[in-house]
Amino acid sequence: MVDSAIALFRERGVAATSLRDVVAHSRAPRGSIYHHFPGGKDELAREATRRAGDFIARLLGELVDSADPVATVDLLVDHWSGVLLGSDFAAGCPVAAAALAPDDTAGARDAAGVAFGQWEDLLAGAMRGRGLAADEAADRAALVVSAVEGALLVSRARRTDAPLRAVGRELARTLA
Repeated sequence: MVDSAIALFRERGVAATSLRDVVAHSRAPRGSIYHHFPGGKDELAREATRRAGDFIARLLGELVDSADPVATVDLLVDHWSGVLLGSDFAAGCPVAAAALAPDDTAGARDAAGVAFGQWEDLLAGAMRGRGLAADEAADRAALVVSAVEGALLVSRARRTDAPLRAVGRELARTLA
């Protein structure tokens, strides 16, 4: 059910995805969603956002210790380009979708904030490890996360990964 929620949030957003949609997509028995998520949609959305955020954090964590920041940006751009192209631009970042969640699923919005912070911390730590001052590393990490997430939105709207690729190239020049 959590994986189905992630898939649906990526395409529809949190507000436009109902529990009924998740149950149908996951092919789970209707009552099981309330058994596993007694808090309803907010609890499910929070867990889906946490899992999606952890996925990207693991991806970043595997790379930041062994590669330079430019290679990390290249990995992010390649990952998200694959998501966009593989879904014919129907899917974006489920964490970004959660960041836009309405008040009835504020737990998802909170989880999105935690995920974005975790990604920034991982990137900033890698940059500090390469000699960048802590405040500059934090600023550059925030720039990377914000620029990539914004480029995802523009790429989806324009139905091309060109904005994402352009942001990746510019970030590479900034981080080099």
